[in-house]
Amino acid sequence: MAHAKLIIDTDPGQDIDDLLALTFALRRPELDIKAITTVTWPADKRARLVNRLLRHHDRTDIPVAAGADFPLHALTDAGMAARCDFPRVMNHYAFAEPEDPRDAPADTDAADLIIRTIEQHPHAIVLACIAPLTNIARALQRRPEIAGKVRQIIMMGGETALDRVEHNVSSDYTAADIVLSSGIPIVMGTWDVTRRFTLSKEDCALFRGHPSPLCRALGRAIDLWQPAQSWKPGPVMYDLFPMVHAFDQSYYNIRPSPVRVVTAAGDNRGRTIIDDAGQMLEVTTDINAAAIRSLYLATVLGEG
Repeated sequence: MAHAKLIIDTDPGQDIDDLLALTFALRRPELDIKAITTVTWPADKRARLVNRLLRHHDRTDIPVAAGADFPLHALTDAGMAARCDFPRVMNHYAFAEPEDPRDAPADTDAADLIIRTIEQHPHAIVLACIAPLTNIARALQRRPEIAGKVRQIIMMGGETALDRVEHNVSSDYTAADIVLSSGIPIVMGTWDVTRRFTLSKEDCALFRGHPSPLCRALGRAIDLWQPAQSWKPGPVMYDLFPMVHAFDQSYYNIRPSPVRVVTAAGDNRGRTIIDDAGQMLEVTTDINAAAIRSLYLATVLGEG
C-alpha cells in the first residue's frame, strides 16, 4: 500500500458523504493530510464543519481554509438563489453547533493554502477533490507553474458511461475545464461507479449506537441529512473514492480515456465526454463494493 500526502478539497453540509469520507481519511495511517479547503457558498460555514470534525479527532494541527463561494462562470438570479438556500445546502450544519470560535476558518484563502502546500511539498501532494473544482482552478490561475509540482489529482466527479451531467463538474464547468486540461495526472471517480457503495440503515444504526461521541454526532448528522435527500436509500459514499484510491488502488477498476468537459451552452454543458481532444485520464469502470464496505466500517466503526 502506498502512502500519500493529501490536500482535501471538500463541500460538506449538503450531502453527508463528505464528513463520512473525511472521517475515514483521518483514521487511515497511510494518509498524511496536509490541508483541507472548502468550496461553495457558504464556504466559511463549511470550514466550521471541517474544524469541528478535526477537533473530534484531535487533529487541529491540519490547516483549514475557506475558498470560493461561487463558480468561475456567472450565475442567473435563480441559480444564485438555489445555491444560497441555507436550510437545503447546509442541512446538517447542526454538527457544528453551537458555533465555537475555535472552528472559525483561517484568514488564508483556500487557493493560497493550496499553492503554499504544494510548493512546500513539490511532486508529493495528491489533491483529493470531492467538490466543485473552483478552488483548484483558482490556484492554477494564480500560480500556473504548480501544475508541474502536483503528484496527482484524484477526484470524485464526472460521468462518462451514462448520459448524465454530474454535480461536481457541472457546478463549475469552467473550473473543471481548467483542471481537466491542466496536464496534471488525474484519476476520475465517476458518478455511476462511486455511487455503488451506500451505507445501509443497519450501517447508520451502528453510528447512532456507537460508544464514540464522534460517531454518535455523525449519526445525528445522518438523521438530519436523510429528510433533505430522502430519495437516496442511505448515505451514498461517492466521496470515499479519492481517500481509498490514494493509498490502495485494488478496490476500483480503472481505464485510461481521453476526457473533456463540455462548456458550450446547451443541455450538455457540464458533461464529461470521451473525446480524442481531451486529456488522457484514468477513469473508473467498476468497484468492489463489498470490500469497500468492510474497509470503511472497520476503519471508522471498528466493525468487520
